[in-house]
Amino acid sequence: MSAAPRLSETPSPLRDFLERREALREERVGDGGEEVCRLLTSTLDTAVKEIAADLDPDLTVVAVGGYGRGELSLFSDIDLLLLHDRRHLGDAASTLFRPLWDAGLRVGHSVRHIAEAAVAARSAFDIYTTLLTGRFLSGDIELFDRLHRTVASVTRARPLRRYLVSEELERRRRHPYLVMEVDVKTGRGGLRTLHGFEWERRREDMIGRFSPPPGPEEAEARRILLAVRNALHATAGRAHDTFTHELRERAARWLGVDTYELASRLVTTTQQVDRMANLRWPELLSEPAKKERRKRRSRPRRPPPGRLTVEDLASLLRGGEDGRHRLAPVLEEIVPHWRHLLTVPQLEPFHDHPVVAHLWRTVDEMQSLVGGDPHYAAIADEVGSPDLLTLAALLHDIGKGQGGDHSGVGADITREFCRRVGITGLDAQMLEDAVRHHLLLARAATRRDLDDPAVIEDVADTVGSLRLLQVLYLLTVADARATGPGVWNRWKEVLVRTLFLRVASRFGAGLPLRHGTTREEVLAAAGPERHREIAEHVDALPDEYLRSNTVTDVLWHASLVSDLADDVQLDLRRGDVADTAVVVARGRPDLRRLVTQSFAANGIDVLEARMMTRSDGVVVDTFRLRPDRRSGPVGSIQWESVEADLRAALGGGVDLGQKVAARLAAYSSVTPPPIPPNVEIEVGDGGEAVVRVQCADRIGRLAEIVAALEDAGLDIRLAKVDGRLGMAVDTFHVRRLPEGLSRAVETLMAQITSSIRP
Repeated sequence: MSAAPRLSETPSPLRDFLERREALREERVGDGGEEVCRLLTSTLDTAVKEIAADLDPDLTVVAVGGYGRGELSLFSDIDLLLLHDRRHLGDAASTLFRPLWDAGLRVGHSVRHIAEAAVAARSAFDIYTTLLTGRFLSGDIELFDRLHRTVASVTRARPLRRYLVSEELERRRRHPYLVMEVDVKTGRGGLRTLHGFEWERRREDMIGRFSPPPGPEEAEARRILLAVRNALHATAGRAHDTFTHELRERAARWLGVDTYELASRLVTTTQQVDRMANLRWPELLSEPAKKERRKRRSRPRRPPPGRLTVEDLASLLRGGEDGRHRLAPVLEEIVPHWRHLLTVPQLEPFHDHPVVAHLWRTVDEMQSLVGGDPHYAAIADEVGSPDLLTLAALLHDIGKGQGGDHSGVGADITREFCRRVGITGLDAQMLEDAVRHHLLLARAATRRDLDDPAVIEDVADTVGSLRLLQVLYLLTVADARATGPGVWNRWKEVLVRTLFLRVASRFGAGLPLRHGTTREEVLAAAGPERHREIAEHVDALPDEYLRSNTVTDVLWHASLVSDLADDVQLDLRRGDVADTAVVVARGRPDLRRLVTQSFAANGIDVLEARMMTRSDGVVVDTFRLRPDRRSGPVGSIQWESVEADLRAALGGGVDLGQKVAARLAAYSSVTPPPIPPNVEIEVGDGGEAVVRVQCADRIGRLAEIVAALEDAGLDIRLAKVDGRLGMAVDTFHVRRLPEGLSRAVETLMAQITSSIRP
């Protein structure tokens, strides 16, 4: 789109409109919704009528679409119809539309003969619904009346309801669950559904039937959705209808509310619109439920009050949209917190859904696990209670929105829930413990050293039984899948599965899993001719080296060390889930920042890094890698570029910081979400600490954090990098914590925080 003209160059009829729009961007009027739309609409009406004064009086200008409905938002398209009953129109269209185009406005324009309008209304539903809300602006009123009669005649023959239900079903097919980044105009729970209600009312009026006006709930939903839409337009400076993470805070500021409050209003509103659609169009539930009923052979019914069983509840939960609709009033009876939970958003960028929609999706993901992948299905069979798994999926985040640790709060709510529905004994305790510990496996897998026997022992002690471990494993996978695409990937699947299998072996299930090796096993595999070389290599490294590497790994590393003629040796091996790279080099203070910069400069993400230094100062670092902008392995050309850049940087021939900055600039349109950086430091025994960093992610972010840690004099032993759709959640196990602990921690947190600001 070309740049908008200066106001001084804008034709005078439209200057007032553009000035009014700019003023509203700076400061809203009223609540930011309907009052803004009315003001914009009336101002534009004046301008369009002035422009249309130059048209012949037998032509008619009609406002259609959102403009016709009076829902003109700050950067809405200007939908206009030029209606005529001529053979030749001349330059009338240019006279009407050219000033709008010259002013930089987006114009949805159409020019139709009155007979053509009738044909179009009969042949295309979108044109028909647009004309339903047509509003006369200027010209021949008799021609507009003829258009109105034409639309009325089409209305009597058109089954509008079937079309509207079909459109709503398509919205639900695209989004089976309500989303946080809702398109407030055309998305599920948005304005387009309310437009359908209005179109039905217009149709009823046209064919002479009484149609009740919008109720207070519908009016309130329209008011909130219009306010959010205007706020998004105002802060984006363009037509932007999606409640994206990047714009939420600014949109809330424009509306004069807190970000959480605005998100909560929108979550509540989209759920209300969804519920109103279910009540107005019951086919939305009955049609999708047909396939489910064929599978289940019976339709889930809401049980009579006081006779709810666990089987009834689980059956309704597994009944999809139809079952959830029937279950809603039941949940409000047995979970007093449920009504509040309906308003709770999730503001982190990696959460696709508000809390309740996330719970519904987790239930469905659990059903998919139980009846899908043989690995998960076999574990579910061992648990032996699909109803228990279904309820764990529903309840795992039930404590959100209450303040404090939602896992602990949720466990308390679950205990009361079990009492209300009659779940007792081991099953009640199992559900409570599943909710209390539902984050345990995910956090341990992505933050802790899975090769450390103490970690496996700690998780096993916390879980306490194989059956609870199995429930937590299935719940972890279902929860992650239901959160969003950035949360679950093959690498995390491997980490969680590895943790599960190692803890399960602690309970005697399956064969004991030991990833590492022993000095004797390595020497035996190496052969007599390499005994001295391998022994010197192993003895020069910390004890944990053998615990975290296989025999093949140790022999590979030792070969790279023996070939270390210059400053660095690099090698890459392909893997099914991630590629493994080894960097062997003579230690220097800036080595690891240069290595991570070389990856970032060449479009490679680090998933995990294990960093060790031999007693002679030689660094042996292992990285799990994948390309940052595509799937598949790291390309050969990519890896050659990494090697060349790193060698050049070590020799002082290239500034990798500039290369990272150039790559970041190339993707400057990808704005990081406004996530406040957060750093936590947990000091352990033996001079080791765990540093957890959460911040907005971007190209080169890992290199920035590594540089801050190195500048603080810390030796990184293990790094686990968790990128989640614009958010970095990284964990570093470090040694050599300086003396003067409290001051060092304060300095380190300030240093890291300053390095990770967006």
